[in-house]
Amino acid sequence: MSQSHEQIPARRSKIVRPEHADERLAEMGLSVAKIRSSVTTGDDARSRVSIRYYPRNYPGITMWAETLAALRRELLKIRQGWRIGQTGNYETVYSEARRLAFAVVAGDRFTGVEGERDPRLTRKRGPKTKERVDRNATYEQLAFEIGLSELANPLPPDEACSTWFLVIHADDDHIRMEISLPVEVRKDGFVGEWVERILIDPVPTSGAVAPIEPGEDDDDDGEPMVTRAA
Repeated sequence: MSQSHEQIPARRSKIVRPEHADERLAEMGLSVAKIRSSVTTGDDARSRVSIRYYPRNYPGITMWAETLAALRRELLKIRQGWRIGQTGNYETVYSEARRLAFAVVAGDRFTGVEGERDPRLTRKRGPKTKERVDRNATYEQLAFEIGLSELANPLPPDEACSTWFLVIHADDDHIRMEISLPVEVRKDGFVGEWVERILIDPVPTSGAVAPIEPGEDDDDDGEPMVTRAA
């Protein structure tokens, strides 16, 4: 007899709980304080444009842009080799020496918590994201063992690395977040598997917010994240 519900595969992602997040992030040149400060900066900027005169998607785009900009400022000012990545219009902050890049994305209500399943991103991913996530999976299995310099097709420095996501979810009271490494984009365009999730304690939000999920299937120059609740 066939089952009436979809079988959910066993989760393989490693969970780093908030009390251990600083230790793990330090290995990447990051800290909980830098992540939370960047997200708070983004939310403060979002709150300033969450009024009716602005286009409806502008608060979300503002939060994405200001969060990423704040994270870039935090990392570039410590002068440890961090750079701004923009190859193919894919916006990151990256370290060639550490072989790490970070992008900012929006997640669902399972973001930042050890819930019944891993989080899902709130919109479909485009081809550039898929390239990077596929590369994450390849590097996870092979490239970091043999060294990226030995790969057949050299890549720009901001792509010749693993791409981690700063995943953010905002509700009426808090903004939850995590730094996580995706390794699969499913056929429907959504991230389907994570290899590691570093959970970070939430920050209070500066106002009532709700996620928005634009129905688009390609990467663009803005990552809508939150807008004012109706």
